[in-house]
Amino acid sequence: MATNLNEVFKVADTMDAIAFSKLLTKDVRFRFSNNDVWTGRGAVISGLNYLFSRIIGLKHNITGVYSNNEGYAVEALAKYTMKDAKAITLPVVSVLKYEGNLIKDYRIYMDISPVMNYAVG
Repeated sequence: MATNLNEVFKVADTMDAIAFSKLLTKDVRFRFSNNDVWTGRGAVISGLNYLFSRIIGLKHNITGVYSNNEGYAVEALAKYTMKDAKAITLPVVSVLKYEGNLIKDYRIYMDISPVMNYAVG
């Protein structure tokens, strides 16, 4: 099981969905907020690219890590920088389950609506 969670969130913060997908198994199950589960790398890339098209920056500040024999739960504050440079910081908990060194199940628990419903002006 991979343990470099800082690297996972560092890659997420680059907003490069393809690079991020390389941390995942080919058949990954990925749930972001209250969206349906995305299955497979391609679905994750599409979903993340939609989110990334709405923002210009992302930065996670990890505030807690909890582990068991299957994976991790990571508490963080996620700072989203909107296209008009306004920052929206939201609490988030991510649950990551591994298969070898790749993430096979990734769940992001947060209310993303302040970002998705943000309108400039």
